[in-house]
Amino acid sequence: MDKGKLKKLNSYHVVFLAQNTMIGIGLFTLPNDIGNVGYNQWMVPLILGVLANLSLIPIILICKKFPDDSIYMINKKVLGKILGQGANAILTIYGIIGASTVCRAYARLIQSIVLPAYSTLAVAIALYFVMVCVVLGGIKSVARFCILSFFTTGWMIFFLQWPLQAGNWLHVYPTFEVGVKDWLFALYNGSIAMFGYGLIMFYFPYIKNQKKAFLHTSIGIWIAVAYYFLVSLASVVYFSPWQIVNLLFPVLNLFQAIQLPFVERIENFGTTLWVFLILSTSSTYLWVAKKGVDVLINKNKNRTWHLYVVAFISWFLFTGPIPHNIQVLFLEDWTVFYGYTLLVFPILLLFVHKIRTMLEKKKIKEKEVAS
Repeated sequence: MDKGKLKKLNSYHVVFLAQNTMIGIGLFTLPNDIGNVGYNQWMVPLILGVLANLSLIPIILICKKFPDDSIYMINKKVLGKILGQGANAILTIYGIIGASTVCRAYARLIQSIVLPAYSTLAVAIALYFVMVCVVLGGIKSVARFCILSFFTTGWMIFFLQWPLQAGNWLHVYPTFEVGVKDWLFALYNGSIAMFGYGLIMFYFPYIKNQKKAFLHTSIGIWIAVAYYFLVSLASVVYFSPWQIVNLLFPVLNLFQAIQLPFVERIENFGTTLWVFLILSTSSTYLWVAKKGVDVLINKNKNRTWHLYVVAFISWFLFTGPIPHNIQVLFLEDWTVFYGYTLLVFPILLLFVHKIRTMLEKKKIKEKEVAS
């Protein structure tokens, strides 16, 4: 696992790792999540795309200062051994919870839409079996699966032509009738669908062309934003104000607008095919968790059994006998907290690194003067 030469990710790997890790399950509920702004919601993904690109700058800056180290090793070098390992433990938990959150949401969706006679246990076992197989091949295997997922599912954007044709395009005209508070709520709720591109801090040392990592990740971000924008636009055109606020999975309702003579329930087909995006997203998080355990326990040495441990813990978080309120705390509330923390954390690391560099230079000058 991740053996051989370190630099193994090409530019297209970086693009699709960023794009696929972002989309996951968030696209299913995005129009509902940003429904606070009503018909103005088509602008929200564009604003979030700009904010994501801005937040990517400190992430790339800290990575370029330590080009051969992942965020796990950077933490130990910048924060020290004790604080660094503490931060690594938190990031490892984030990887476990991230994989569990995505799989839990999809398993429940499948159970309610496609396989109502089956429990989430059977779906979860199947998901984690494939995830473990993907992650066993290392980060390049995960990146390749992301590429497969994109070309397997990306073409479904073609289905938006039906709701776009049947809807009312006058809805697109921006009215700005909502207040600042509603805009902030929409940006906050919508930003959850943007989480994922920050994971470049974990696989940055594997990238061959690190000088263009910002460009390639930005391309991945804007591919995801393009999908978010088109789905939001179709929702604005097709749905009524009540539907925008109350439909929990608007994408499934958009699928119902499709009229094909040879397909009866196109939403079942789309939901089933979506498993590729779910697996690519959750596999990246699971790989992050596995690498964290490598650092915490075995001094950054690869151990296959670490993957099995984090996979079991992630699986158990939403299939085990855990109270529902605890699951909501771990897999919904904490996920948002971790997502924002990961984006802000590089700024803290840059600040601490700057202070330590200044102190070290000051000590060197003092020694030169004393000598």
